[in-house]
Amino acid sequence: MPRDDKSEVSRRDSSDIIGYEDFLSALKSRISSAQLRAAVAVNKELVLLYWQIGRDILNRQQQQGWGAKVITRLAADLQKAFPEMKGFSLRNLKYMRAFAEAYPDEQLVQEVLALISWHHNLAFKVPLFKGDLGGSRYMQLHIKLV
Repeated sequence: MPRDDKSEVSRRDSSDIIGYEDFLSALKSRISSAQLRAAVAVNKELVLLYWQIGRDILNRQQQQGWGAKVITRLAADLQKAFPEMKGFSLRNLKYMRAFAEAYPDEQLVQEVLALISWHHNLAFKVPLFKGDLGGSRYMQLHIKLV
């Protein structure tokens, strides 16, 4: 007859198991830390991706003379190609372009701005201090907290 693990656990209070509470606490902490690291990594990749898209749009417009309407077309085509993603609206593509224009240094984006969520980067009004990180005490504080 198969053993019912649930009934075995229910018969013994978890506090009766030596070291159980400490073990459970350590597992919870490890899981929470892993979730946080994963979220930070995903955010960093998204901010970098959005910056690269903005940079590429900006470069095409400058080098090949593409007009502003190309962003409208890109938004429609990207939304069609990736319907499950919400980041490719016309407004967001314009923000990506402005973000790349405000911060042309990819290393700055990778090392500093990618630590801040995309929405917080936008909340700082993208061209707030064009590469001068001393221009916003709030942003400095936010980076320290992250």
